[in-house]
Amino acid sequence: MRNPIRRSRKIGKTQGGRVQDGRATEKWSRVFPQNLYRRLSENGGKWQIIRENPSRDFYHPCSGDDYHRVLERMPGSLTKYVRAVILRRTSSEDERLGIDARRRYSCVIMNAFPASNIMLWPERPTDAAVRHLAPWCDRWRSDGGQWRLEWKPDEVKRYYLYHVFLHEVGHINQPWFHAAHRRESFAEDFALKWARELGEL
Repeated sequence: MRNPIRRSRKIGKTQGGRVQDGRATEKWSRVFPQNLYRRLSENGGKWQIIRENPSRDFYHPCSGDDYHRVLERMPGSLTKYVRAVILRRTSSEDERLGIDARRRYSCVIMNAFPASNIMLWPERPTDAAVRHLAPWCDRWRSDGGQWRLEWKPDEVKRYYLYHVFLHEVGHINQPWFHAAHRRESFAEDFALKWARELGEL
């Protein structure tokens, strides 16, 4: 059955007469609207797990308990502001951009992974991308100009737990930076440091 909520390309756009206080307001997903992330972040709880069913072509490689176990191995000073881990159905926008996770307020949003366990790349991956993924998977294949990275299920799980997830926890703990590249650099260094601390690198 077609689900227009998750597939509408108009989500995030300002057309359609949505105006509030004289300003156009964006159309957010009705399943996970922005105010949900704010409410979860401000309610004082921590480590809540919310799971959305992935589509047929995707799956969640890690359970809520898996993420809890990672958080339990870290200092409380770094995990106390993690309010929720949301296992989200991957949006078409995130699928197109190759985004594995996001942070909203104090919530970590983990996208589902392709059920094929294959990451598709529209062009030859850069040396930086190859180096970035090398500790987790390095089976690159090329077929007619289409590049892909072929994963094993245990590699996907390890990558999600000890890199993607830790990267977003790093964003929650980062100092205030105006420059996006400084925010990403801090989160990346945080993920690598704690992957080593936890014995996964």
